[in-house]
Amino acid sequence: MEKKILLTAFRNTSAELLVQEAGEYQILLLPNDKVKDSERLIDALYKEEFAYIISFGQRTNIKNKVHIETTARDGEVQIATNFDCEWLKQIFENQGVVAKISHNAGSSFCNRLYWNGLRYISEKKLNTQMVFVHIPFEKNIDDFTGFRQQIFQVIDVLGECKFCKDV
Repeated sequence: MEKKILLTAFRNTSAELLVQEAGEYQILLLPNDKVKDSERLIDALYKEEFAYIISFGQRTNIKNKVHIETTARDGEVQIATNFDCEWLKQIFENQGVVAKISHNAGSSFCNRLYWNGLRYISEKKLNTQMVFVHIPFEKNIDDFTGFRQQIFQVIDVLGECKFCKDV
């Protein structure tokens, strides 16, 4: 049984380069607009059911690794993902990608998208798990092609339901 996966990425970032030519996975490219990004994600969720949403953004000061975000914030209020981040970290590491659990999705576009996506999933009681993954800027990835292949091996594991976990 294959799980339906939506990949999101912001335009003109290393995340967009990462998800290009994603094969069977549905891709939602976001325009880097705090309002429109969330509107497009919510529209996609309204139209179709996904098992997983993996949102990619880029973060400065990381090199050749990913940060798996556990929470989104709106001021002092937090929403935790329903995705098992420790399990995802293990899958990344099994595919040779250094992964760090992070509790700070940022203060701008990434956090806003994550907040609105998690809130919509919770309010509508969707059977969808969403996670936000920060990757380095392209210049901070020594072998972008190899890094991209490893990331898609992780996504393939999720899609093939090896070790799947349901909400």
